[in-house]
This record gives sequence, structure tokens and C-alpha cells, in this order.
Amino acid sequence: WKIDWGNEKTDGLFLVARRDQKWRGGFFSCNGFDAYVPKQVASDLTYSNVWKHLLSVHEETPLHLLLWGGDQNYIDFIFEDIPFLRAWINMEWNQKWTTDFRDDLKEQVEQYHFNTYAQNWDRRAEVKRALTSIPSLMMWDDHDIFDGVGSYPPLLHDSPMMMGLFQAAQKMRLLFQHHTTPEKARQHHLFGHEGYNFFSRCGPHLAIIGADGRTERNTQTVQHEKTWDMIFNKLENDLEEVEHLIILFPVPFSFIRVHIAESIFERLKKLPNKSRHVPLIRKTNSIFDLPELYDDLLDEWTHADHIDERNRALLRFQKIAEEKKVRISYFSGDVHCCGISRFQTKGSHPPLPINDAKLMYQIISSAIVNMPPSKMAIRVAHHFKSKWNPVDNTEEEVIDFFERGPENGRKVFHKKFRPNRNWCYFEQCSNILMSAVTIVQTRCLHCFPCKENLVVPTSLGPTSNQKGHGSQQPPIHDHTNGELCHQIIQMDKRQIGSHDLRVRLWLESAHKHQDGRQFVGYDLLIPDLK
Repeated sequence: WKIDWGNEKTDGLFLVARRDQKWRGGFFSCNGFDAYVPKQVASDLTYSNVWKHLLSVHEETPLHLLLWGGDQNYIDFIFEDIPFLRAWINMEWNQKWTTDFRDDLKEQVEQYHFNTYAQNWDRRAEVKRALTSIPSLMMWDDHDIFDGVGSYPPLLHDSPMMMGLFQAAQKMRLLFQHHTTPEKARQHHLFGHEGYNFFSRCGPHLAIIGADGRTERNTQTVQHEKTWDMIFNKLENDLEEVEHLIILFPVPFSFIRVHIAESIFERLKKLPNKSRHVPLIRKTNSIFDLPELYDDLLDEWTHADHIDERNRALLRFQKIAEEKKVRISYFSGDVHCCGISRFQTKGSHPPLPINDAKLMYQIISSAIVNMPPSKMAIRVAHHFKSKWNPVDNTEEEVIDFFERGPENGRKVFHKKFRPNRNWCYFEQCSNILMSAVTIVQTRCLHCFPCKENLVVPTSLGPTSNQKGHGSQQPPIHDHTNGELCHQIIQMDKRQIGSHDLRVRLWLESAHKHQDGRQFVGYDLLIPDLK
């Protein structure tokens, strides 16, 4: 394509898949730095490094699709940059939530969103290049609006200022992320009770649902029951020939449970207003005078206030999977680290993975730009509950996916989450060579692995070059020690389908050397459902 703007010309190239072609794509989230990242840290990490690797892979094997999983922009700085909002957040409590959202403020806020999109999507060369060469599907999250939107108490959530800020963000989100308007969104196939969800077919065998988890969210509900009915009506009627269904939930559908922290922050939230201004408490509060982590915890599907809604949806997804013989996977971001969670049938004699309709993987890929959590935070996360039974005959677990670190290939102790920036590559596969399929199982020198270790078809994928480009270098670790190697590679053809979905998490090394930061791939093979 080429466009003549008068004073300049722009051009680009999109690759459109054949009707019967297997699709391949990328997924990412958190495309910016939030207000709490020090400037020096942001400068060292850079906005562009992970993007450049994504684009280098796209150069090798053009992507048909790019999924943006939320926080496409960080609007956090709006409360510093617009004078009235800076004054508003410092107002007394009661005055703050009764202030009107004036027309002149509405104009300023809409202009701020417009300028932020233009700055991030036009002036950042790597983002502009992706937008001009890879078709995109997007679903927003809180930082596209403001931090924690929808997870604040009703007094805050329903105030004129909060509602005005949300509506301005919604207008610009529909314009830039979906190329539509509030008036035309329904005829452009965005659906929901009040929100804007999408359903897309990507060739004959792959479909994607994008779930709007912000428009209808409050402290008790993520999506209205009528929206859930619309989603499942789509799935009942529009999945003919579909073998893999990706559900894009910006916030992970499956994650760790943090009951103790939830309880502590719920008590802090209920402190009297005057207590919020005690220096020690105020220092740890957000700009809305609530504990900084309060909205982050309440955002999670696994929070006590949302888990029942999630489990009801999970049962309906299981029913769809069984009836339509479609493999369901969840793609999410938000949490600034990467990991894999899994649902599967519980029991002493579960079905083979390829026959298990309850087998669903949760892919967590975050962040492509934002600062990763500290190693200490990752250690703490591993001590929270990561395995339980959410509904009948179903086991849920954040699995030990990362056997080796991306910096040097050495074994790691904490295997569920990695504090590395990342993005996710996925592709539909067919006629997979059995020699290329590996299933990692762990064993000690004299102890053979138990049977359940065979259910994670995962392996170390390829590596980029030293400059962080491409995907053609061999894995970071070779199994050179034979029977003494901690990871023994086996194959189990019973787990492998004919049209699997290969997922590759690309992790950026935390070590920076003269040429740049290297990237390491971690592969997961998701079987179709027979």
C-alpha cells in the first residue's frame, strides 16, 4: 500500500494468509512505562528493544496477526499534565467525588488521549512499523484509561469525574483501537451489554474472542451477565470448523491466589478518611488515597470478589469445548511477568490431553515495554497458592514452565514466573514432525518421573543472535549429559494432535552486553481436541 499525503508519501506491506493457510501471530501487553518507573530505569530498558525483536521475527516469517493485550498506552501521567486534574487529586475527600466533569475539561482530556495515541503510535518508529505491516486486534486494559479503573469503591467509581474520564478514554479507544465510534460500534460488530467485545475468525480453524473487562467492571462484577450470554451465543453459533479458540482476557483468567494480601488491603481501605493522610499511610497510597496494591489485587479474576463469576464462566467454556470439540486457550498480560497456567481434568485416571476437554492453557505475556517486577517479588509470588480445584473434576495450576533462565541456560529454582520482558509468538501447526516434538519431564539420578509430568509438552525454543535479532540460533541449553541431565527429553505421540497450536514465549535477557540483549524462546505445544 502507498499513501500520498501531499508533502510526503508513506508505504508498507501486509501479508494476507490464504483461505486454507495456518495462521501465525504475535501477542503482547503493557506497551509503556507507568508513572512509578524511574526515568533512569526506563532509559536503560528502552521502549524499543523487545519490539525490535518482534519485528525481526516478522521479517523472517511475516505475521498474519498482532494481538494487543491491553495497556496499549499509559495514560497515568494525565493527572500530572492537566492542571485541573492535578488540583483535583489533591482536593479534600468529599469535594473530590462531587466535582463536576466540565465541558472544557472534557475537551482537554480527549485531546490528551488523542495526542498520546499519536505520540506513541506515530513517533515511536517500532510501533509505527508494526501498525503499518501487521494487521492488529486490540483489547484495552486499565492504563488505557487510568490505573485500576473499575476496581475502586462505588463512591469513586460512580463520581462525575471518574465517569467523565472513562467516557473520554472510551471514545478515543474506539477510534484508535477499533476504527469506529460509540454510535457505529455495534454495526461494526463490537458487542456487549454496555462494553465492546469482539469475535474474529482467523482462517477456517482459528477464532479469537476479545473480552472487554473494563467497561462493565465494578468491585463485584467484571462482565455483565447479559454480556456473558452474548459471548456464549457467539460460541454456540459461530465455531463451525474451528479447532482452536483463543480468549483474550487482558487480566489473567488463571493466576495465583493471594487471600492474605487481599484481606490486609481490604482492612486498609476501610480506614477512616483522616487516617489516609497520616504520612506513612499516604506515602503507600495511590493518587486516589487507597493502598497502592488494592486495585491491582481486585483487578484479578482470582480475587475473592470475582472468583465465582470466573468459575461460572469456566464451566460454560468447558461445556463449549466438549460440545464443539474446540481447544480453548486464554491469552493475558497485565502482571508484568510471564508464565503458564493450566486447567485439566482432575482424577487418578484422567483422559489423555488430546481427549481432555477441560485442558485449557493460560498464556501470560507481559510486558513488552514496562519494567519487570523485582526478583524478590517473583520469589514472593511463588509462595502464594498456585494449585487448587476451582470447579468439579477440574484441577487448576500455575505450572513449573521455566526450567532454565534466559541469561545463561542454567537451571532456576523458581519456575512458574520470570521477571523478564517478553512477547508471545503463536502458530497453527499441521503434520508436525514427531522428532521435533519434545515433552520435558524431570527426574533425579535414580528416580523415574511420575506419569503426570508427561502432560506439559514444552521445550526450550530457539534463541536470537547476540544483538537480539531473529530466531535462528539453537536453544540456550543442549542436553549433552545424557542420562545424567536433569531434563530428559521424551516423546509421547498420544498427546500430539494433527492441528496443534504452538506457543513460543520470547524472553529478553536481563543481562545487557556490548551488542544488546539476547532473546530466548520457550515453547509450548497445545494439542487440538479429539
